[in-house]
Amino acid sequence: MLNGSRFAQMTVSAANHLENHRDEIDAMNVFPVPDGDTGKNMSLTMRGAANAAEASDMLPLNEVVQKVATGMLKSARGNSGVILSQLVRGMAKGMEHKQQVQASDMGAIMREAVKSAYGAVMKPTEGTILTVSKAAAMGALRAARDESTVAGVFRRMVDYAKNTLEQTPEMLPKLKEAGVVDAGGAGLVYILEGMLYYLERGEVIQRQAATEEPAKRPVAAELTPEEITFGYCTEFIIEKKSDAGFCEDFKKQIAPLGDCMLVIDDFEVVKVHIHTDHPGQVLEAALELGALNDIKIDNMRYQHNERIRESKEAEQPAAPRRPYAILSVASGDGLAHIMREMGAAYIIEGGQTMNPSAGDILEAADRANSDTIYVLPNNKNIILAAQQAADMEEGAAIHVVPTASIPQGIAAITAFDAEADVEANLEAMQQAAAHVVTGQVTYAVRESVSEGMEIHEGDFMGIIDGSIQITGTDMQQVAKQTAEAMCGDDTELITIYYGKLADEDAAQTLAEELEELLDEQEVEVSLMEGGQDVYAYILAAE
Repeated sequence: MLNGSRFAQMTVSAANHLENHRDEIDAMNVFPVPDGDTGKNMSLTMRGAANAAEASDMLPLNEVVQKVATGMLKSARGNSGVILSQLVRGMAKGMEHKQQVQASDMGAIMREAVKSAYGAVMKPTEGTILTVSKAAAMGALRAARDESTVAGVFRRMVDYAKNTLEQTPEMLPKLKEAGVVDAGGAGLVYILEGMLYYLERGEVIQRQAATEEPAKRPVAAELTPEEITFGYCTEFIIEKKSDAGFCEDFKKQIAPLGDCMLVIDDFEVVKVHIHTDHPGQVLEAALELGALNDIKIDNMRYQHNERIRESKEAEQPAAPRRPYAILSVASGDGLAHIMREMGAAYIIEGGQTMNPSAGDILEAADRANSDTIYVLPNNKNIILAAQQAADMEEGAAIHVVPTASIPQGIAAITAFDAEADVEANLEAMQQAAAHVVTGQVTYAVRESVSEGMEIHEGDFMGIIDGSIQITGTDMQQVAKQTAEAMCGDDTELITIYYGKLADEDAAQTLAEELEELLDEQEVEVSLMEGGQDVYAYILAAE
């Protein structure tokens, strides 16, 4: 029999088990790009559930499940996190009037859970977490007829979910090509296993390590902009190639590029810290030693100025309520600045490797202090969380413009007309976003095959509207070929947003080469600093 206390402990056990396998799930990325975040998103979503469960474990079952569902709705991040929260929301509906649940009840409860999850997605795709959840529900329905315990039902659910997870590569060719199972489905299996562990043993799986908080870097706040000689605090880890031991040469190579250099050779890895104006050159040199991980590049001058600006803003009285506000998700100092300059009232920090939760979006909506709010997710993995926030908002009317990239978001905000009504603006913004072709240039973190192309670890890739189309060992050449491939007969403008993996000189050279290459097509080329992580260049063709 399942009561409120047992469900609360099951939830904590599931959250811990998932978090212990978070990195493994992150690595199950179809594309070999350094932005696998399904494990992180699902883990943070489940942490919200665990916190709610721990605070309510003495309540009746229906109240515990409702509080867990509410906690997950607010903490939901990424598509898999949102779908997961909807599964629990459906379970809460199935247990709405129950203070205890028998084994025979679980089939109907899981059926309601899957119905809720599928209803949250406009175009459900089989071979994903949805399919695995449906299999788990089928296991519950069949087990409910011949299992006498809730543990027995969950054991059958785990078996059905695992079997279906192994079949996901046959359902989605991209999974088979990449040699992985669906990451969201794998996360759901770990959650069910964590729940089953508690049901069978009466013990909660313990977290192997708590999620680390990002380290504070006070250096930029302690100096004036004039005293900061080199602008970018650059940190990363090199996973050395076999017998690679050229750290002294590496140190000599990067020493002229900055100061505060620290290079620690720790057998299999090398830890690097340097303040530089050319992080891209440092990273290029590091690639000779091996694969790069945990890359962190902070613009210290910008951080200093932002802290001063935020401090001054905090001293000002709250802004009067306004008729509308545009909220934009952005990762990168330059991109955030561009969005503000174009009229975004509030920037929600986030992007490919850091999806904001529905709760983050709700908090931003509250701060915007407006009657009508437009949200630009600017990432396909944030759209569902934004829509969930819109469904939860009880104050202002939140309208989500489903922008899937920063260039789409910029096009959408450009099309906004303060004099037009909501429906007209939504239509204009969506149409503007749809006419933008988005390109991204990044590096591969593992060997892979995508759409017939062999991709080697360390290769650079040109991704156009979500599809890897260009690969090569020269980042600049890949960027140039990607931009050229994006241009159609009616293309008038290519905009380059350069990130932390590319320096200003390289970006300027790329812009000049593209101007010459596209001169006959009369395509104008614009260059802007984006400051984004992961992608050396984000390109927009309009």
